[in-house]
Amino acid sequence: MAQIVQSEADPAARDQQVRQVHHPFQAIGLTKPGRRGQEAALLDLSFDARAGQVTVLLGPEGSGRTTALRLALGLERGQGAALFHGRSYRRLPRPEREVGVVLGEADRPAGHPGRRARAHLRMMAAAAGVSSRRADQLLEQTRLGPAAEHRLRTFSPGMNRRLQLAQALLGDPSTLLLDEPTEGLSPKNIEWFHAFLRAFAAGGGAVLVTSRSPQQAAQLADRVVTLELGRLLADQPVDQFRRTRLRDEVSVRGPQVARLADLLKASGATVRHDGGNVIAVEGMARTEIGELAFRHGILLHELADQVVEHAPAPGPRPPEPAGASLASATVALGPGETVTAQVVVPTPPAPRVLPTRRERRVGGPLFADEDF
Repeated sequence: MAQIVQSEADPAARDQQVRQVHHPFQAIGLTKPGRRGQEAALLDLSFDARAGQVTVLLGPEGSGRTTALRLALGLERGQGAALFHGRSYRRLPRPEREVGVVLGEADRPAGHPGRRARAHLRMMAAAAGVSSRRADQLLEQTRLGPAAEHRLRTFSPGMNRRLQLAQALLGDPSTLLLDEPTEGLSPKNIEWFHAFLRAFAAGGGAVLVTSRSPQQAAQLADRVVTLELGRLLADQPVDQFRRTRLRDEVSVRGPQVARLADLLKASGATVRHDGGNVIAVEGMARTEIGELAFRHGILLHELADQVVEHAPAPGPRPPEPAGASLASATVALGPGETVTAQVVVPTPPAPRVLPTRRERRVGGPLFADEDF
């Protein structure tokens, strides 16, 4: 009885206990049904993002990456659940203090185009109940100090993204959710974003990022969760992802690559044509290719190392088992806490007779990106 009274009197201690038990983010059976006659945009997706790690949700356009984030934040309707330290986003008492969110496109201003960056961030700080000093500190942290008095319409995509990040950090959250934060940015800004997110995770935070680039996922992530056509394809530590999904190649461009390709094959290299006057070479270093071309008087315009994805070509969705349907399953998270998710339940094949089953219930910018 005394323990119950202490728990009720000390909500901070109770929240700390919840944090120790649950992951910062957990997706359970996230499902987004398709419109009539269409496949589900997302089907039974379950994974987690852990403290001290960067988790990348990887997949091509239409794979369900953004849909998963929007379902997690309650911005779209669907089935399943997304929990932040054991609570849904809507049940968080101060969500901005728990979860920082970056959505939207980088080429759109973070606020009214005519507002100045410092004024915008201070206004958002007031709405979040934090001091204007915190806003000023984040402008410096995100390298926007020199542009603090410029209007948002003058910002480049990289500056827009950093301002969106500063806004997400106002409440000093422990978890970050970012939808393609580096899409369309310069290499310099991509490098900065990666370093920042890695540092955030190293400080004990949890980072969940969506991306369509396997190369960027390999550079940034601790874990890579791969989606294809709305379904989970793989959930791997980054080392395993690199071994099984990526390979090193050399891109060669020039007017005589067809002749060079024959020489490379004769030397034991694997060559594939990459369109036009470009070939991709595997099994031979860039310097060796250059020397071979020089010895045979072959002109080259470009020799560049690259990392490419090695994965099966996307195909049609695997068919559901005959008569399969979605059903609800209730999962117990702890005393008094349950969550309902959608699972695929196949119909037993006929004519085999099975014992009767009980219902199963499982508890145009002024600045370039490089200017700042």
